[in-house]
Amino acid sequence: MALLGVLAGAVPAPAKPANSAVETSTTWTASHTLLISSSSSTQSVNSDPVAINQLQLFAITGEVPKRVAKSIGYDGAPAALAAQVTVAVDQNTGALRITTKQSTAELSVQVADAFADELTKYIAERQDSLQFDRLAASRERLDSLKTDIEKLEPVAAANPNDKVTAAQLDALSRQYSVAFEQLSQLQVDRGQLQLTTLERAQAIAVEGQGGVSGISAPTSRTSRGILLGGVGGMVGFGVVLLLAKLDRRIRTRTQAETIFGLRSQVAIPITSKEAAAGMVVVPGRHDVLSDAYRTLRSVVGFVEGGAARAAGRAPVVLVISSGSGDGKTSVSTNLAAAFVETGMRTVAVNTDFRRPSLTERILGRKSRRLGFSFEDLANMPVAVMLSASNVTDLAIFDLAGIDASPGDLARETARLLPELSALASAVVIDSSPVGATAEVLELVPHADVIVIVTRLNHSTIESATRCIEIVRALSNAHLVLTVVGEAAERSGYYEYAGSVPNPSRWRSKSAD
Repeated sequence: MALLGVLAGAVPAPAKPANSAVETSTTWTASHTLLISSSSSTQSVNSDPVAINQLQLFAITGEVPKRVAKSIGYDGAPAALAAQVTVAVDQNTGALRITTKQSTAELSVQVADAFADELTKYIAERQDSLQFDRLAASRERLDSLKTDIEKLEPVAAANPNDKVTAAQLDALSRQYSVAFEQLSQLQVDRGQLQLTTLERAQAIAVEGQGGVSGISAPTSRTSRGILLGGVGGMVGFGVVLLLAKLDRRIRTRTQAETIFGLRSQVAIPITSKEAAAGMVVVPGRHDVLSDAYRTLRSVVGFVEGGAARAAGRAPVVLVISSGSGDGKTSVSTNLAAAFVETGMRTVAVNTDFRRPSLTERILGRKSRRLGFSFEDLANMPVAVMLSASNVTDLAIFDLAGIDASPGDLARETARLLPELSALASAVVIDSSPVGATAEVLELVPHADVIVIVTRLNHSTIESATRCIEIVRALSNAHLVLTVVGEAAERSGYYEYAGSVPNPSRWRSKSAD
């Protein structure tokens, strides 16, 4: 763009017309100032900068411009009306200023005030609706858990030595306590952003001057080239900033940490699809990729802290992502293999029933149709539903071969998790994408640790934001953010790995 400006400056200047007259025009600008505050007793207006910045988006897109167009009788497209308005937010003072420039004083005041008034009403309505939905979902979850507990209590009382039933009842009770606390918190603290008018719009005249008087354009080619080159450079820089603002994908690890509100302690490096398609955590292999999964295993064990084992069961690790193709199944496969390396009996559980691939990653074949029906699950021990792998101490639990809906299969898997946790030393669950399906929500309350997988240059900001909002609303589990696709530095440190022998734990077995 700068080069084009220099070339344009080299063109001879047009001749200045004789006796040219000065033409002036008057436009009017008006600004309506709103004060942003929070009704929360525990949070300030700056506690959620993302929500504050979204006010700019709400003001000029979607419902607000439509309401403004209707209120002032504007016949054109609402988007064209919104293009005449600029919105600026000052996070230091909590002020939001809506400014417009129009041909008359009355119209500039009308447009600025209308946008401010409609934005204030829309934000209040939207937050009330969201609060109602959260309360309804929380009450529904609480009622469902209460019903399950009431059904299981007589069974536990009749069979006091049944450890599986006792574990199920204990898990339901803990889930009920968490759900009750979440509902209580929602009812007590209805923290919302509030918009209050600080100053209504007032029209200010802006004089514009045309013709050739005043500051004239440079006449020499050199000065014009320098001037237009600078202008072209600024335009090019502006285009770059605009493209960056319009980019809706997560591009950096820092950006991912900001969106999820978590520090990423594990990064899975960039690899080819062929290299990452299967299990890379195997004895004798020690490189950046395989050791990244071993690091994830250590982080998960540290944040879980042994609480599950102290309760007499295995920890449940749920691997989720905001969308498909983020690397969730690869992480699940290799995290399970990493647990096995430490001598832990591990069960890898598939709950992505729409696109199941966990079994294929581990066994090298797709899920087969099982020899029993969905109705048979209620009376079958969970041990007979496990499939052995070619790795000692690694089994697979996958109901994808049963003819039933994904929702029913997810709920049945969730019901059987206490039994799986009693049999194994670790349970790793591969789930469906949070942003695309609802089945994963059945598993979230059962997890001790939730591993959130996001892929750079692939995961979108919208789906990631929605994912973390859902997880925080449904679970108090430990959260571990794992970033996939970050470039790794080359190192010769791993050259020794080829001499490590294969232990007997990974001997070949039948993959029934």
